[in-house]
Amino acid sequence: MDLFNQRKLAQLREDLAEADETNSAVQARITSLEAKTRALANQVEYLVRTIRQTDDIIFSISQCVDWESMRPRVAQLTDQMTARKVAESNRIGDLLRGELIETYAPGMAQKRLK
Repeated sequence: MDLFNQRKLAQLREDLAEADETNSAVQARITSLEAKTRALANQVEYLVRTIRQTDDIIFSISQCVDWESMRPRVAQLTDQMTARKVAESNRIGDLLRGELIETYAPGMAQKRLK
């Protein structure tokens, strides 16, 4: 006879432990999603600043009367474009590097054939 409902208390303790584990996992996922959201917001802000900067330079080019006064601004646009392309290439390389290493690591060819 279970006068103090020991079985029920044990079950409630197990349920509470499972709920705590689930809560911890959910909280970790929320934190991860918040970090991704901040990173994406920062990227959007960077892109908006870049577009505004480019617009300002293009406007200043339109105000120039001859090629010699336009040349430094055109060079600035070219430099910024090159920097953005290099940064994008580096981001793509960072994403692909791990995949390539994993794909072409020694022993991977034999594992894939099996």
